[in-house]
Amino acid sequence: MYFSPDYAAARARFRDAVARRGGQLTALTIGATGPAGEDLTIDIGWFGAERPAKAFVHSSGIHGVEAFAGSAIQLQWLDEGVPSLPADTAVVLIHVANPYGMAWLRRVNGRGVDLNRNCLELGEEYAGAPDGYDALNAFLNPPSAPSHEALFLHVAWLILRHGMPALKQTIAGGQYVNPKGLFFGGTSLEEETGLLREHVRERLWSVTRLVSVDVHTGLGRFGVDTLLVAADQASLAEMRACFAGARVSPLDSESGPAYRIKGTYNSSFRTLLPGASLFLIGQEFGTYGPVRVLRALRADNRSHHYGSGSDRHLAARALREAFAPDEEAWRRAVLARGRVVMGQALELLAHG
Repeated sequence: MYFSPDYAAARARFRDAVARRGGQLTALTIGATGPAGEDLTIDIGWFGAERPAKAFVHSSGIHGVEAFAGSAIQLQWLDEGVPSLPADTAVVLIHVANPYGMAWLRRVNGRGVDLNRNCLELGEEYAGAPDGYDALNAFLNPPSAPSHEALFLHVAWLILRHGMPALKQTIAGGQYVNPKGLFFGGTSLEEETGLLREHVRERLWSVTRLVSVDVHTGLGRFGVDTLLVAADQASLAEMRACFAGARVSPLDSESGPAYRIKGTYNSSFRTLLPGASLFLIGQEFGTYGPVRVLRALRADNRSHHYGSGSDRHLAARALREAFAPDEEAWRRAVLARGRVVMGQALELLAHG
């Protein structure tokens, strides 16, 4: 019901729902266009105080093709009715932070940049790669069109050699050395992340307490969500008390399903709101096993740089299924947990 078939339908539904619920709508237009030459926008629905002291920010689609889940959660929340908000509180819905990626069924933006590795904080540089990345570069980013290969055997050998925690950190931690490679974080702040930062700077500067839930897919058990947080956050205990504690996991390859990343979208709030109490959460919904997801990512990247039109079509279909499974049970689980976490986030916001 709430899952849309494509970017254009999701955008139209979101805009209509925001207007129906009396929210303010802001459309941030990016330079790229969609498959039919249409404009692409990051759409932001705003409810509540104009100059809030407290804000709940819910975002979808920083990874493009992953947007189907977060968009559906936002449409469900709007359809079920916006709750009455305290006078000092705002709810901000960021719908499809990477519209190019959703429209074209890619995880990156139009310049091949992973936007969730692009939002570096003060003192960080767009340079370097995780330890061991050079040794894996040829395997991760072969300069050829997609082909049949014994990927499972190769990955199994790599796991035996390096161990799963170290391997996933090396592969997915983010790199700034190969513009045609997976998980490339860019050379400077990208257009989309720059627009989002400017919007936060203009509209949320008054905030002293903020809860952010950024929705992702592709990591973890099928249909099960994990709430990923920075391991060193002082607010970790408070979040575990508010949310189901077992679902809260640090961004640490040794102690959870995820890995350490720099340049995440959520890190922008630390840069822009240095004095605020921040509760920054990535809600990650599992899909398929890591080898299947990696295979889809490699095929997408190879088809984009080196493949034909037929390669691209097949890779796009596989990537969408890897990050937005076409299975009703998975969709029901996403919507159910999305509803719960949005409610819990508002409770956490109100506690301060």
